[in-house]
Amino acid sequence: MGLCFAAAGVVKVLSVAAFTLAWTHSIEKIEWQEDWHVTPQGLQLVEARVKGSGAGMEPPPEARLVDGWFQWSPKMAPLPQVVLGNSGLAGEWRICTDGGCRTLSAVLGRHLGAEPTTMKICDGAPAPKTDSGTMDNAAIVAEHAAVRLAEARADYTKGDFEGTRAISSEIILARPDDAEAYEVRGNAWVGLKNYEKALDDYDAAIRLTPKEARLYASRAAAFVRLRNFRMAVRDYTEAVKLDHSVARLLDRADAFKRVRRTDLALDDLSDAIGLAPDSPMLYRARGEIYARNNAYDRAIADYNHAIRLDPVAMSFLDRGMAYYLKGDKADLDRALADYDRAIALDDRMALAYNNRGLALRDKGELGRAYADFSTALELDPDLAIAREHRQALAVQMARLGEKGLKSHTTLACAAGIKDCNRH
Repeated sequence: MGLCFAAAGVVKVLSVAAFTLAWTHSIEKIEWQEDWHVTPQGLQLVEARVKGSGAGMEPPPEARLVDGWFQWSPKMAPLPQVVLGNSGLAGEWRICTDGGCRTLSAVLGRHLGAEPTTMKICDGAPAPKTDSGTMDNAAIVAEHAAVRLAEARADYTKGDFEGTRAISSEIILARPDDAEAYEVRGNAWVGLKNYEKALDDYDAAIRLTPKEARLYASRAAAFVRLRNFRMAVRDYTEAVKLDHSVARLLDRADAFKRVRRTDLALDDLSDAIGLAPDSPMLYRARGEIYARNNAYDRAIADYNHAIRLDPVAMSFLDRGMAYYLKGDKADLDRALADYDRAIALDDRMALAYNNRGLALRDKGELGRAYADFSTALELDPDLAIAREHRQALAVQMARLGEKGLKSHTTLACAAGIKDCNRH
């Protein structure tokens, strides 16, 4: 009787009666060890231990702390085989016997990369397969999968989307019914900008767990990236049915805007405000839709709510835009007051200077307007509208100079843009 390791057509037999599997978590740097016995009934896990705890490596409640290791004895029947995953990006499984350890690559005599390895007893006849053995095998594979899935999520958080894809693919190979692995790989495909493959994985995850709102929301987001907004609305609607929350309603409202159903977007935002009436962000979002649809008084009312809840620069900027778009002289003064307040709260907000420049231009204060457009460009050289406004204003100022009024240069001097002593 021996212990067989098989991967990608390579098989290696070790003549051992007992061995230790060891693995080091690549993120947490925590050691995991398992003691196994090779028996006629199958592979028997005798003891497991972890040196500390970390994401996906938490010891069970019955574990004892001995010399810095949490130790416990899993209650499971002998297993006919165990699949050992390997992402190729983290530390490999190590096989320890007679006081020495070797990686799986060393045991098999080739670099494994992301290849999974099957470990089983081999004595010329297959190990007995019992219902309990099959269930326990699934349990141990699930335990290892949970560790690897935590690592995949950690890679995703770090922006290592290829690493995330590799690990989740490994899990799917060992556990083709693991909905979480499909979800994580779908997220990785989105990070890699392969949205079609992301859709395939979200489809698989939804088939396995059709009542998870986040899966529909994730698939909807992939449809948005592909500009298939109607399918996005469909999935966001399913997500809202399963999870009637502010986040889901906001997602669907955005999708409704993309298909030009602002009425339905407003309904969702009003619904969200009902759920979270103290959220200034929701009032700003609804106010923006009102303003874009020329309902300026309603927009201003929503911005008033937002400012009462949280008087931040962005809310004053938004309300100033609504006042400006109304077009009345009194509203123009109100817009200027709001832009002044926005800049007082955040003097690095380029758009606030640009918008104040427009209001000043309309009031005939061309020098100050020119100065604001220039400040906007200093803060954000990529703000194209500020450049366009300043260029148009320069033309306007030049024409005024041709009519005998102050020249472009003189107005620029007054605005502080030029050195007036040189002209």
